[in-house]
Amino acid sequence: MLVFALTINLFSFIHLAKAEQCDDTDSTILCNPLKTDSFTSLMESVSQLAVEIGIPVAALFIIYSGLKLVMARGNEDAIKDAKKGLTWAIIGSGILIGAWTIMKILQSTVESLG
Repeated sequence: MLVFALTINLFSFIHLAKAEQCDDTDSTILCNPLKTDSFTSLMESVSQLAVEIGIPVAALFIIYSGLKLVMARGNEDAIKDAKKGLTWAIIGSGILIGAWTIMKILQSTVESLG
């Protein structure tokens, strides 16, 4: 059930539905394809996209490593391999969340400066 929910979230087209349409009536205006007006909002958009893609992928790797751990059935080499994969999946998740946290701190610092 969790894998199904994560897959639906990963491939949902809700973001496309939320995108604003550019007004094509005035041909002298170049529309902003990024829909951002500052560098901090661009950083937020990029990091939000990375988190929206990265968290479901990390969850799938954690589930896969857990499945490998169950399927090892006492084989020491397979258990070692599954634990290694689980460790790296958790480390990757931590790096992803840490990068998002650092971006939020930098964003609030830049916005408070001016």
